[in-house]
Amino acid sequence: MSQVWSGLAASVVLCSLCSVLVSPSLSAEPIGDWTLVPDYRLGGQAANHPGPRLPHPTSQHSMLEMEAASILFRGHKPSERLINLLPPSQIPVDEFTYELWINQHVNQPVAVLFSVRGREPGSSIPLTIGFEDWESFLVLRGREGEEVQLRSKLKKYGGYKQRWVHVVAAYDGHTPKLYVNGEDVAQGHLHHDSIAWPENAELELAAYMHNEPFMQIGNLVHSARIYDEALPPSEVRIRYEDLCNLVENGLLYPNLFHFTAGPYLNHVTQTSMSLCWETDRDATAKIRWGTSSELAESATIDSMARRHEYEIANLQPETPYFYQIESTSTDGKTIDSGVLTFKTAVPEATSFRFAVVGDTEARPHINDRLAKQIWQERPNFIINLGDLTDAGETPHRYEWTHEYFVGMTQLASRVPVLAVPGNGESDLHWFRHYHNYPGQENYYRFTFGDATFFMLDSNRRREQFKPGGEQYEWLEEQLKSCHSKWKFVCHHHATYTGEENDYGDAWNSNSQFGDPLVRAIVPLYEKYNVDIAMFGHLHLYERSHPIREGKVDHGSGTVHLLAGGGGGNLEDFAPTPAFFSAQTYRGHHFVTFEVSGDELSMRMHATDGTIRDWFTLDKSDQAHQLKVSRPAER
Repeated sequence: MSQVWSGLAASVVLCSLCSVLVSPSLSAEPIGDWTLVPDYRLGGQAANHPGPRLPHPTSQHSMLEMEAASILFRGHKPSERLINLLPPSQIPVDEFTYELWINQHVNQPVAVLFSVRGREPGSSIPLTIGFEDWESFLVLRGREGEEVQLRSKLKKYGGYKQRWVHVVAAYDGHTPKLYVNGEDVAQGHLHHDSIAWPENAELELAAYMHNEPFMQIGNLVHSARIYDEALPPSEVRIRYEDLCNLVENGLLYPNLFHFTAGPYLNHVTQTSMSLCWETDRDATAKIRWGTSSELAESATIDSMARRHEYEIANLQPETPYFYQIESTSTDGKTIDSGVLTFKTAVPEATSFRFAVVGDTEARPHINDRLAKQIWQERPNFIINLGDLTDAGETPHRYEWTHEYFVGMTQLASRVPVLAVPGNGESDLHWFRHYHNYPGQENYYRFTFGDATFFMLDSNRRREQFKPGGEQYEWLEEQLKSCHSKWKFVCHHHATYTGEENDYGDAWNSNSQFGDPLVRAIVPLYEKYNVDIAMFGHLHLYERSHPIREGKVDHGSGTVHLLAGGGGGNLEDFAPTPAFFSAQTYRGHHFVTFEVSGDELSMRMHATDGTIRDWFTLDKSDQAHQLKVSRPAER
């Protein structure tokens, strides 16, 4: 039904607009058609994007012009806007349909407006279709002050796949209708002669993203369309189903041969590198590599499939390599990754650097910020502590293709990422599909230089982390046979943390300050002198003092490190400090480690580029006598 709405509210996220082919199942053809996918890439000579993309739309400008006035939304100017998307003469006035395809996956309210407006301050805004915080709306304004406002609000997580919302406004010259996810949800009445079209009309897509730093409009709006006719309900429904089908199959672009994941690097050794990639359709592949960009070596994969993996073997230790992947579809079309780089693992007694991030949670705008900063550190590899996605289980493939890989491919195509599963991918369906790790893949061991890393799946902690459990027994066997100087254990859920409410409400009662089911395996860390246990799950940073048997022990304890600041909605700490807590920080971040002989140093980097914490562990006196330095001054 038609409802009056006293104010429009919006905070939006935008990206890149790109023309796409018309859906063959619709009889109507759009006069404006844009697809928005953020173009995240590293800087400098590493700025290539693997495979083809549709061209970015741009605002159309004259050589010299006055800046057009912006639309205030809840008192805010847009944080990003695209203007003049169509020439004024092409903006339909008698009949029209406007469409937005929204991915509502944000921590704080954001909004988008798709509007026709006049260029001059104070001129009319005859048409606005918009979306904010699960509410869709259409506003039409008449010449005599008449106004039609239609709105519809979904319950939280009420979209397709819990996140996707299709907003359509159709007008046949008399009756404006608002459709949400293929359903007619509201309608009104306004004759086309009454709409207050300005003389100098301008089409604008504007985003209001003040609550979500680093967002682009394409993180919220995936596509937008305009028709110069009113689509009937049946065609609105067909269009919605077409868009849902793209999401279901993890396709970023319709009718474009493209990479939907990667290429990206997984397990690395001194003599091998594991490559993975996925395309939008079945294809064969050719892999080329070498110690120069001439790529002297090659291999082919003749089997047709969307996803492929290939291990390049017989490589030299600690050596830079160049590689390229070409994919060819059944119709003979070929795409390639461009020339990318990697480096093999270092031998023992050689210094190396690695980065740690947790809870990337399919927040591409935060992932992009951290990826670029991590790249500046040039780590040998990256550890992801789980929740690569927010809910990337079997039904939610899009959280990998449309979010995680959109933000991280720029980095993961050049630096290997070794991950553990979080509760966001606890069923392991897409986690195993998109990764190629040793052993069980959800828990495994790898060695790099003087260090060994034991990667655990804490989603199965109840049965497998207690004595006699599968991972408990596996870890003890692996630790017993490990002779590396440095030992790290990585999993998703927390051993010790001063977070406020995940383990009891610290504001109203007592907290357990960590997961007792995870702590069941901690005695193995202490028995076999694990240096650092790393985890995420809580969207915070916290470093413990060295702990042994539940007490601070600077002589022989294990440091417990929470590094869950990769993108998830930030949490907070308890009102009083935990006995074990040495340093805390509430903000998105990543961590780097430098391993050099008897000394290990760590730094925590915030998104503003500052180093908010650091420490060193020194084994030069005697084995397992660890000395923790003071944190850096802030």
